[in-house]
Amino acid sequence: AYTSVLQERRKELHERTAQAIESLYADNREDHYADLAHHYSRSGNTEKAIVYLQKAGQQAAQNSAHAEAIRHFSTGLELLMTLPDTPERVRQELPVQLSLAASLQVTKGPSAPEVGTAYTRAYDLCLPGGNTRQLFSVLHGLWLFHHVQADLTAARDTGERLLAMAEGLRDSALLLEARRTLGSTLLWQGEFSLARIHLEQAVTLYEQEQGSSLKY
Repeated sequence: AYTSVLQERRKELHERTAQAIESLYADNREDHYADLAHHYSRSGNTEKAIVYLQKAGQQAAQNSAHAEAIRHFSTGLELLMTLPDTPERVRQELPVQLSLAASLQVTKGPSAPEVGTAYTRAYDLCLPGGNTRQLFSVLHGLWLFHHVQADLTAARDTGERLLAMAEGLRDSALLLEARRTLGSTLLWQGEFSLARIHLEQAVTLYEQEQGSSLKY
């Protein structure tokens, strides 16, 4: 029955269905993100489809349904690529790439090529400027990718960039994580004395900040 309906009519029905869901479930729309993403994707309403695909992906990831999350994020990125290359598209794409990378880390491991691709793209999106904390998160993902791949030179370079960024921001949580990451890489490079300095400073920061939020 579905395939017997003309394509334009199908799009119209999907659009009307999505609008009805938004209206009927305005108070608990989060229970219907996946349905809304599906219908808006099929209706040709790209902007709304991207919004709900990201929401559905984040919801799936929070529920540890990472394979489903990856499908939502990947579809959202495909739709984003159909939009004009504008600063707004960059603003929308960056958090989707970060979310995709996080779910890929869980399902495929932090050293999977797909993880590196996602974080590299996210890094390129950060370069024009913007949120420094997002850049820190991107660099941390790249550090883990290089570190687990045993590309210790690249990992050390990224760790040093993280440290410089944290010092510039004077942020204890970022500084703790930067010293921990750099110290870990230096340890595997055989730089034991230098690694110890960074790791001991990370421990000191942790002890100083106990009871406060250290999430970056």
